[in-house]
Amino acid sequence: MIAAALARETCRSPRNRKANCRGDAFIGGPEMLDQLVQLDHSLRFWVVTHRSETLNPIMRVVSLVGRSGIVWLAAGVTLTLARRVRPSGLVQLALTILLASILANYVLRPLVHRDRPFVSTPGIPIIGGRPEDASFPSGHTANAFAGSYVLSRIAPAVRIAWWAMALTIAYSRVYLGVHYPLDVIGGAALGWICGILVERLTAHLQVRRDA
Repeated sequence: MIAAALARETCRSPRNRKANCRGDAFIGGPEMLDQLVQLDHSLRFWVVTHRSETLNPIMRVVSLVGRSGIVWLAAGVTLTLARRVRPSGLVQLALTILLASILANYVLRPLVHRDRPFVSTPGIPIIGGRPEDASFPSGHTANAFAGSYVLSRIAPAVRIAWWAMALTIAYSRVYLGVHYPLDVIGGAALGWICGILVERLTAHLQVRRDA
């Protein structure tokens, strides 16, 4: 349903009006899809119009450290050097983040091609830079949930901290004005799925190696 709603929104974008769009053909009905997109825009509008001068720099820093999965890889390396995590766990973490990044940035974004929020509503200021690529899904969030999924498995003692960090990074992307809530929801789902896929793949390879 999310994909269908975004397809309708993309078709209505000024940059895509001449495209051969078929957003109305999805199951669920155009009215329901329009309501979903409207809710998405409304939630984003509420977040960016309730900013705090105190939170502004904090959210920017949170977003920066979540870029390209750096914070998760740094945590994985630290835990490995401290012998709290096996090297195989670090490899699993890196592969999961890599998969999430590739799917988010090079597959789904060009496919969905959703405009960034500041394109549709240029009157609302953003905090920080203006990304030039598409909006859905959020790459920061995909990496965050991919990283937190793996770390919560290989270092479960602080799983609450991993998930709290992932949620904060996801929220920061909406707060800064560069993503819609559906973008981060899609990114979270993608990261979670990548975590499951790589976990099952590594488990399967381990079984075959031990056989």
